[in-house]
Amino acid sequence: MLPDDKIGRYRIVSKIGEGGMGEVYLAEDAKLGRQIALKILPAKVASDADRMLRFEHEAKSASALNHPNIITIYEINDEEGELFIAMEYVDGQTLAKKIKSRELDLRQTLDAAIQIAAALTAAHEANVIHRDIKPDNIILRPDGLVKVLDFGLAKLTEKTSVYDLEALSTLVKTSPGLIMGTVGYMSPEQARGKSVDGRSDIFSFGSMLYEMLSGKRPFTGENEVDVIASIIHREPEPIADFAPNTPYELETLIRKTLRKNREERYQSMPEILADLKDIRERLTSEINAGRSQTNTRDLNHAKITGEGFERPLTTGGHSLGVANSLPEMIRDEVRLHPLITAGIVLLTLLAIGFAGTKFYMSRPQPESFQTMRFAKLTSIGNVSGGQVAVSPDGKYIAYVVQETGEESLWVKQAATSSNVQIMPPADVTYHGVTFSPDGLYVYFSFAEKMGVPAVYQVPVLGGVSRKLITDADGPLAFSPDGKHISFVRKENSLMSADSEGGSIQTMATLSEGKILNRTSWSPDGNSIAAAIFVAGDSHDHLMQIDVKDGSEKAFPSPQWLRLRGVAWLPDGSGLVVSGRDLDTQLSQIWLISYPDGQPRRVTNDLSNYQGLSLSADGLSAVSTQQIVLSNLWVASLKDVKTSIRITSEVGIDEGLSGVAWVPDGRIVYTTRIRDTQDLWIINRDGSEKRQLTFNAQVNHSPIVSPDGRYIVFVSTRLGSPSIWRMDINGENPAQLANGSGSMFAPSLSPDGNWVVYQNEDDDHKTTVWRVNIQGGTQIQLTNVESKRPVVSPDGQFIACEFGEASTASSVKLAIISINGGPPEKVLSLPSVLKSRIFRWASDGKSIIYADSRDRVDNLWSQPLDGGIPKQVTDFKADRIFRFDVSPNGEELVLARGTDSSDAVMINSFR
Repeated sequence: MLPDDKIGRYRIVSKIGEGGMGEVYLAEDAKLGRQIALKILPAKVASDADRMLRFEHEAKSASALNHPNIITIYEINDEEGELFIAMEYVDGQTLAKKIKSRELDLRQTLDAAIQIAAALTAAHEANVIHRDIKPDNIILRPDGLVKVLDFGLAKLTEKTSVYDLEALSTLVKTSPGLIMGTVGYMSPEQARGKSVDGRSDIFSFGSMLYEMLSGKRPFTGENEVDVIASIIHREPEPIADFAPNTPYELETLIRKTLRKNREERYQSMPEILADLKDIRERLTSEINAGRSQTNTRDLNHAKITGEGFERPLTTGGHSLGVANSLPEMIRDEVRLHPLITAGIVLLTLLAIGFAGTKFYMSRPQPESFQTMRFAKLTSIGNVSGGQVAVSPDGKYIAYVVQETGEESLWVKQAATSSNVQIMPPADVTYHGVTFSPDGLYVYFSFAEKMGVPAVYQVPVLGGVSRKLITDADGPLAFSPDGKHISFVRKENSLMSADSEGGSIQTMATLSEGKILNRTSWSPDGNSIAAAIFVAGDSHDHLMQIDVKDGSEKAFPSPQWLRLRGVAWLPDGSGLVVSGRDLDTQLSQIWLISYPDGQPRRVTNDLSNYQGLSLSADGLSAVSTQQIVLSNLWVASLKDVKTSIRITSEVGIDEGLSGVAWVPDGRIVYTTRIRDTQDLWIINRDGSEKRQLTFNAQVNHSPIVSPDGRYIVFVSTRLGSPSIWRMDINGENPAQLANGSGSMFAPSLSPDGNWVVYQNEDDDHKTTVWRVNIQGGTQIQLTNVESKRPVVSPDGQFIACEFGEASTASSVKLAIISINGGPPEKVLSLPSVLKSRIFRWASDGKSIIYADSRDRVDNLWSQPLDGGIPKQVTDFKADRIFRFDVSPNGEELVLARGTDSSDAVMINSFR
């Protein structure tokens, strides 16, 4: 075809490629005014039944896939006998050209590999095998986004192969075109003409990754017969011979993808994807720890040559290193696409925080921060949040592992990989872990499920445990002289006993509605610093409790959403805490000076840190680092098993702080970039993602008006969180409600006229209010503690948490009139309610909520008539962070993903 020729509504611009499956043209869609790629099956092969069948396979399988890293199919059609596929036009270079031109570095290679693996994971989940994975079928856009092309050889896995050839020699001599795939990248079973499954793509992926790293193909020969013989019979040369600085774990991964026997190979792409991310995370952690021998700036500019990696300065080893110039690294990141690995962004942020170049608070930091070192102690992802302790000499770490609904207690040597399980897995919950001052014992509190907790003692390297105190809960803390241990009884009584469990005394009893979360004995022994949850404002407060008389005194520090770790510095000059502040809403590690209470941020990244323990010299701190990866999923309520992921782990906070349907089927959601949270909008199929708020602090909890005109949300752009409204396109923002307190959890009436929300006053009392969507007078609806209101589908009622009965361990939902007043009905939801997010069912007869059990979340429905809850979803993995029900009540959108938690150590941070 020639330029300006037309096929249907498409005008040919130029020819951009051709192959055995057709010619590809750049064309213009006259109707939509966009450029597309047009693939046309040539007339000379249109009569070939086999090629026609393969063309149909490409059309059907490719059009069924919807993933950011897979090319989008717009149309499959024929025009005057010309069969064609209209697809997304991708402006970029093929991976083959990138490899040949030596333009890849290790960071880019890892990122591209992760994106390709994500694309193949999505294809395999849809029962589609690509069968022709090679560098020519991968395009890299200038912004770093990867697109996998040409499913022309793809075949639905449930069908049997029509090619079952008996002998390789006969095949090559008589039917060279019948081996489907490209010689050099095909799997051994594919080369033999046997039936294939997803593991064939895994072999091809490994071959391509080998070439990306080394610049050479793993299987070569003088002709195709030699190449096929190499694939079937020979092992590739060690990749280290060509790229000596390839990380060992990456070499191991490639070897496992290239096993001749597919039963010994990786069995699924999700396994590879997870391992690639682990490798990236490990390399990032080593950068944070400053242990690398290779300079990161040089690594970023290391090119792949015909002889492997070419590095300006190479000192050996397999690790990444600390950047010479953080500004240069940041500039590099700005040039990359947002889909590029969150770990690299995390690297930059951690480097900033750990090098001490900038704190959230403005107070100058001690020069000693420059020597701080960060080390990841575990890599299992299921360390219980906050249940971690370091021995006084800093040599041992105690931590709790959660697995299959059970918990176990472990001790690890900080300087080695040695681990010892000192308490076996059991159906128990640990509430406090600490070392004795002499470092010989681990003290802990645990309880059987729904049982009474008790304090136990066990030798540090394992042995027989001994119960010391009954009816005793964590947190646990030792007095400076090691003679006494403090513990909690019935949530609000601070108790003490001697180190053997005797001489039990009450130190302080908190008022009702207060719960002790974390404690630390001051170095002089006169007071205990305590993180106390106050039900009245749902915040944690840092307090000092006098050891002699039990009196409480506020510790000078900012307000905290949550405090999950408290430890006095040994010289009494301040506290180290792991706390979630109001501004960033991330749990980070902070230094709080004493007595002025000035906060200074130690960590500065997108993780969450739970729990805090210090060595006796105060130079080593341990915590659990939680990393969340979340995606948006869409599911039909009629068949939730057909849920579809519409984003692809493009960030660590996708939809985590709010998702909402738009009446036209689009979705508004929240995502976090550094210290800000912004609202985005995306089509139901994952296309046309667009940012709506910019540089406006924290924006979250969106809801959309029934007419689709407005988005109502929470924003901190003027200081305290308040209720805002903007147009659906992000324009014309306007504050609807304001006051001295904080406002959260907006909900809209079905007529779109009223916004109902929770308002916290100066006395930290939270009640439910409403305001007109156009602004005006704010009307109070409740007088007692109540929060998180959700308006019913008929607009007559509000479901909300109500009264002091809603605490950290139980949730009571009240059904009240839209006009306020006392509750008409009160429901009890399980203590496993995740994030206290709930929605009305479309018929108004039940409440849907997320239930978390064994680290797997599912939605359940609680009938308003008090009937037995019914399970709505049946997911076998992952957490549900937020969800929303579509306006027609037929679909769900969910922010689902993983949260991994591991023990980390920070040395020399002060």
